[in-house]
Amino acid sequence: MLKNIPKNFWYFIGALTLLRLILIYFLPVTPQEAYYWYYSQNPALSYFDHPPMTAWSICFGSTLFGSNTFGVKFMAVFWGFLTNVILYITVQRAQLLLENRDETLAWKAVILYNLTVFSHMYSVLMVPDNPLIFFWLLTIFFILEVFISEKKRYWIYGGIALGFSLLSKYTGIALLPGFFAFLLISKKQRYWLKTPYPYLAVITAAVVFFPVVLWNMQNNWGSFAFQFSHRAADVRPFTIDYLLQLTGSQLGLLTPLIFGVFFYLTYKMAPIRNTNSTVRYFYLTGFFLIGGFIFISLKSLVKINWLLPGYTGWLIAAVLLFPEKIDFKRKIIRYSGAFSLFLILTIYLLQFIPNIPIGEGNTWSGWENASHKIYQIQQEHGGRKNCFIFANSYKSASLLKFYLPDQQDTYAQNIYEQPALQFDVWGTPDSLKGKNALYVFTDRREYDDDLKFVKSYFKDVTLIKTFHYKFGDKIAVRTIYCYLAKDYAGIQK
Repeated sequence: MLKNIPKNFWYFIGALTLLRLILIYFLPVTPQEAYYWYYSQNPALSYFDHPPMTAWSICFGSTLFGSNTFGVKFMAVFWGFLTNVILYITVQRAQLLLENRDETLAWKAVILYNLTVFSHMYSVLMVPDNPLIFFWLLTIFFILEVFISEKKRYWIYGGIALGFSLLSKYTGIALLPGFFAFLLISKKQRYWLKTPYPYLAVITAAVVFFPVVLWNMQNNWGSFAFQFSHRAADVRPFTIDYLLQLTGSQLGLLTPLIFGVFFYLTYKMAPIRNTNSTVRYFYLTGFFLIGGFIFISLKSLVKINWLLPGYTGWLIAAVLLFPEKIDFKRKIIRYSGAFSLFLILTIYLLQFIPNIPIGEGNTWSGWENASHKIYQIQQEHGGRKNCFIFANSYKSASLLKFYLPDQQDTYAQNIYEQPALQFDVWGTPDSLKGKNALYVFTDRREYDDDLKFVKSYFKDVTLIKTFHYKFGDKIAVRTIYCYLAKDYAGIQK
């Protein structure tokens, strides 16, 4: 299959990958990346709020290149590279089921994919979505091979890929209803339901996913309970606000061009009986994820990245269904594509501007500088043996650990017995009792001050330093506070 990929594709994807490798050397580490890097410093079968694939990816990159920005982000670029390759191959192979074949369709799919903001964001940002998108698409590819070749082994390969999707993120499970719905609808492929192979694929996926189940068994089902009961608790009465937020976020991540393509695709798919079976297959792989989260957005907040894997199947469906509409010679496509490139370049450039004032969107400014200064304050108070460091957020604590010169262990809300996700699993060492500490927090809206809780765990808590970070010495971007907390009382329960 790789032999059928033209050299021009390898030149394109090679140049894009090289550019991203250069970029990640200079891009800042985000709080989420620092948190997953902290994961990787504590290898495990799984973690409290996510399966282990992201931690394993960062561990691999950090082993090769060190615990630095490049090491953390390296596998994001690699997953992005693999996603482009499997996308090209999948479109190539899909055409074997079509009457009319067009060698440009695979190129169109890759170009459209790379005209989305999210394809670039999640190729330089190492989060669970990177491997999920790749393994999601790989699963689609293997099941497609079942329909092309009718070779039963591809069901098992698909099950393995699905298992790795689940090891990346729990939303990988949303592929299953799409596959089975297609088998029910397709007269030609329905016979597979009478064979053991689709069910063996599911069993195979469960076996691959078993490390996460085992971790949950050993940790009071903490991750499953958090993801499902916690999300259910966030449900609110019907409101249009969340849907509008979701629409706006998807418009930004997809860009107006791809958003419009998907809107038109959904319109064309409405008379599903008249739709090509191959197109229907790709559409259904994303339908339950995208449709499900749109429905959830009527009552609960849906994060901007939750729908992304489903768009890969929709992108292929669009290219196969109306290739004549996706013609880069058409003015509307050219102008929309140019605007997409402008948005992508803007997103990249914003991260290079020191203390860029983009509100809550700037999650990184100040932390590297503040961490080094906080480390010096710690040395003045007896070093890490006598004074530990903690924060009011798992994200802040992770950024501190990443940027501290010795990358010592830091702590989060677990110090004062408030929920702290994975930090609760790691626990609070008894050896901290009686020590002084530096309590660090920032003025970001999503973080609570929590000073009232902190004071009940220490004899005295005093503000000793405030770090201000501004854009052009005028616009406040971030304020980081450092308190000296004396004589830690330890866990009180």
